[in-house]
Amino acid sequence: MTFQFTTQTLSMAYDELASGKEGFRVAVGNFMNAFFLYYVDSRQSLINDPIQMPENPTEEQRGWAAFCAGAAEYLAERYDLQCPAWAHDPAYYMPEPWYTVPNANLAMRKHFQKTAPEAFRHRNVFCDDHVFSNTHPSSREPGNFADLQRRRAEILAALPQAEREAFLAEHNAKMSGKPRIHIIS
Repeated sequence: MTFQFTTQTLSMAYDELASGKEGFRVAVGNFMNAFFLYYVDSRQSLINDPIQMPENPTEEQRGWAAFCAGAAEYLAERYDLQCPAWAHDPAYYMPEPWYTVPNANLAMRKHFQKTAPEAFRHRNVFCDDHVFSNTHPSSREPGNFADLQRRRAEILAALPQAEREAFLAEHNAKMSGKPRIHIIS
């Protein structure tokens, strides 16, 4: 059995989203794995390729194009990369507010309007500010490994000593029998 591994670029994520081949979680999740885990030293190459929007795109295809352009700008700024020229194409701006969650209720829309990073907001695309959150150590996103460790330490520090010791003993006992996964590069 042979496995073929394809590096998920932002352009490929767009193709999957725009064609309906994959949903947000898979298409963007695979891109995030490449960006935060597998290709940390060559992140620029993951955002460089221009997306290929269809000649007569649907609103959803235009929305995902604007989202991907916003993602390229956001990630370039946040991770000291060069924002690719394609991301500034006026075709990747929505004339009306567009939300990454179809049929988002009013509360969710208000939350997205309030928290969407500027790279998305000025394209009239609205998503959560945690859109790229993950625990990969290379991440600078909310919810990254360091953030989780800090929150865990704060929670443990607030527990009475006996509860903290009991929790840690139970946690260590559970973890001692689990196999560890090591990534070899």
